[in-house]
Amino acid sequence: MRNKRGPGVEKRGGGRIALFDNIKGILIILVVLGHVAHPVHNDNPVLSAAFDIIYLFHMPLFVFMSGLFAKGAYRGGKLNVDRILSFLVLGFGFQLALALVNGAALTPARILSFTSAPWYLVSMACWYALTPALSYLGPRRGLALALAASLLWGMVDLSSGLLAISRTIAFLPCFALGYYLEPQDILRIRNWRGAARAVAIALAIAAIRVIDPDAHEWFFPMVYGDNPYEHGLLMGVLQKLTALGIGALFSVALIRLAPEHRGALTTLGRRTLQVYVLHRLIRAWLTFHTPLYDFPWMIEAVPGSLVVTALTAAIVLACAAPVFERPFARLLKIHWTRVLVRPMRADR
Repeated sequence: MRNKRGPGVEKRGGGRIALFDNIKGILIILVVLGHVAHPVHNDNPVLSAAFDIIYLFHMPLFVFMSGLFAKGAYRGGKLNVDRILSFLVLGFGFQLALALVNGAALTPARILSFTSAPWYLVSMACWYALTPALSYLGPRRGLALALAASLLWGMVDLSSGLLAISRTIAFLPCFALGYYLEPQDILRIRNWRGAARAVAIALAIAAIRVIDPDAHEWFFPMVYGDNPYEHGLLMGVLQKLTALGIGALFSVALIRLAPEHRGALTTLGRRTLQVYVLHRLIRAWLTFHTPLYDFPWMIEAVPGSLVVTALTAAIVLACAAPVFERPFARLLKIHWTRVLVRPMRADR
């Protein structure tokens, strides 16, 4: 892969390319919008269209971006076990906190069922753990096996969310693709002539959903990653390939449209983890401890959409506050292996 930087692409301190943080910033805004809209999106036509369009691509692209910057998970024959443990600790801690806010019983079955936002952190631990295998297999075999596993896994029903296994396998091709590509490859995709066509096609697909709410129903269950096939292997594979293909198309479109210079999005993109965790706890509190989603105007197109949009902006700004950045960054950098090994050595 070439190391030459494309024209006009800005880097910030530490050599990170601002474009990628901007993409992550856009994605986390869409994640928050989708989650804030979720309790009423089925009854609000505007929010329903926005929700469906967001879910066409936000998970595959986020997983892809995670893979793109997971090169340090396995380097020089050494797996970053500390980062894997950090993801697991954060994932299970997030799961417990969410259950407490929701008022759910803290049973083993509930704690092990990752049907909501904490799934991503547990899946990240699993994907990181798979990087030695991906490194050994190489791009061709690794991508082929990841895609085959994703397609075949649709025959298994683990929609209960057990340890996020279904979503881990379903989105494995997205992580693997990101893992095998280099940041410079993404810059070339941005400047690729076909990217403009991807934008046009993505807009057309989005417009079709706005015009016809049922236009995507035949494949849409596959975008969540944890739904099993309902009509057999062949139809299920076709549905999943369609979902993955549309996700890839929208991803290329967003890569093409994302701003490349430093700004507020760049800063937000560096703080996606804290926003991801905190916003979902806030939304749970709004759902279970306030009457917000019971107000009849929440399902009306204009007032409901305006409230959700305003709430999204407020929640993103609050959760992206600098005060939260260091605690999350420190958690990811804890040397768990040292903490665990020291007592074992002391006992000898």
